[in-house]
Amino acid sequence: MTRLAQTEDLTELQSDILAAVHDYVEKEIIPNANALEHADEYPTEIVEGLKELGVFGLVIPEEYGGLGESLTTYALVVEEIARGWMSVSGVINTHFIVAYMLMQHGTEEQKQKYLPGMATGEVRGAFSMSEPGCGSDVAAITSKAVKDGDHYILNGQKMWLTNGGSSTLVAVLVRTDGEADEDASVYRKMSTFLIEKPEGFGEVRPGLTIPGKIDKMGYKGVDTTELIMENLELQEADLL
Repeated sequence: MTRLAQTEDLTELQSDILAAVHDYVEKEIIPNANALEHADEYPTEIVEGLKELGVFGLVIPEEYGGLGESLTTYALVVEEIARGWMSVSGVINTHFIVAYMLMQHGTEEQKQKYLPGMATGEVRGAFSMSEPGCGSDVAAITSKAVKDGDHYILNGQKMWLTNGGSSTLVAVLVRTDGEADEDASVYRKMSTFLIEKPEGFGEVRPGLTIPGKIDKMGYKGVDTTELIMENLELQEADLL
């Protein structure tokens, strides 16, 4: 077990969950990690097993089909998965970011629409923030959404999108300058939109392109991509 897993006063349920994940890591992840890493192959079978274990819905409330576990439990599970292969933890973490954003900031309609599928892993999340010219300098992003009647038009280029090809729901951060007062903080001039898409690469829906995987020296297996929006039309209901 990892150091964090030695945390005192774990509940019986936490211990049971961690034991199941530990067993899965030992039997399914560690024996396959080296070959998948060097082949830069997405761990499809491993991900399917984690779906069956309920890992994708670990912190999603029970009312939406999840296990309703704590962030502590989540940290324990992700540390254990990363012990086996860091790339798999990236698949889970990126999914978690989107689920947690929905849990904290989504409308009830958005929660009902997406969280049940995210809990089973049938809907897999990705979060798109970084851009070619600014990395993780959030204040410098240039991708933009402009309101046009009852919908928005999005344009811009994103980088380092984990789960780019394997996700079906992307939360993308863009500038919405027209939605805030002129003298407001730059962070008040940003919004997150929810983009549904199929798995795969190329033009996955009108106005949205996911080019092929970016070659990396490490952190392989999990797909890291660009995301290009060219007059991508979204509805007001897609605004988180």
